[in-house]
Amino acid sequence: MAVSTAQVSPPAPAGRNRSVHRRPFVARNARLLLVWGLLIALLAVYIREAPQFRPREQRTIANSGMTLAIAGLGQTLVVFTGGIDLSLGPMVSLTNSIASEVADPDAPGGNMPLAAVLAILVGASGGLINGALVAYGRLQPIIVTLATASVWTGIALYIRPDPGGYIPPGFSEALTGTAFQEPVALPLGLTWDRPIAKSLVLLVGLVVFWLVFRRSRLATRIFAVGSSEGAAYMSGVDVARAKLLAYTLAGVAAAVAGLFQSAQTATGNALAGNAITLNSIAAVVLGGASLAGGAGSYLGTIAGAYVIAVI
Repeated sequence: MAVSTAQVSPPAPAGRNRSVHRRPFVARNARLLLVWGLLIALLAVYIREAPQFRPREQRTIANSGMTLAIAGLGQTLVVFTGGIDLSLGPMVSLTNSIASEVADPDAPGGNMPLAAVLAILVGASGGLINGALVAYGRLQPIIVTLATASVWTGIALYIRPDPGGYIPPGFSEALTGTAFQEPVALPLGLTWDRPIAKSLVLLVGLVVFWLVFRRSRLATRIFAVGSSEGAAYMSGVDVARAKLLAYTLAGVAAAVAGLFQSAQTATGNALAGNAITLNSIAAVVLGGASLAGGAGSYLGTIAGAYVIAVI
């Protein structure tokens, strides 16, 4: 009997095996780093051309990109599922119109807290309708959201046929004003004495939210659905529920964006959010997300939103 003398090499340690296939940080985040680099370069040029970069100019840039960054969160979640939301801008306009109408002190029961709650409920309901039609009605997202965009615009025009309404100055100052106008004591005996736009503080909150959310089960399921709907289903993911929640959260994000726009403009306009739909898609793509779904990062969308705002 012939005996084989071939030798079999022992398996490589698991840790070494993983390190071979692990891509470097720069390679994994190339698009994200690129868009942030572009934003930093644009801001550097802006500051160079305007040496007196006072808090007012800082606040203008911060506020102008914030509405798009908030709306971009909703568009990002939908794009991650492989869909698209063309009703995002009209929902921003609708919630802006609702806020300017309900917050009017001359209107019966008019107050800003009620307006904010009502706007968020309307946004969530609109997103729920989109999600139900896409997930359970098995209709194409572009058709569904194009149709609901017309509905939201019609309702907004009914509520606010002409620009106007009222937004309390305190609400505008709370979201779009300047923070740290007085020196603030920090630990270790340090002091912060430079005012910054309040919207930048809100932006930090958005980043923290995303860093927590992306590790949640819902985020994992949304990514899985966008990567391969069939594989996600075979893995036990409730595909329809993941899509429903993604569109619902997109509606909530649009409502919050509408409220921020209300604070920024201190008025209502039924057509104020028209440009946000395409700009939010551009911000998502510029941030490195794939319209096919399953890839991208909201941090890239934020950078994309501010690149558009600066340009």
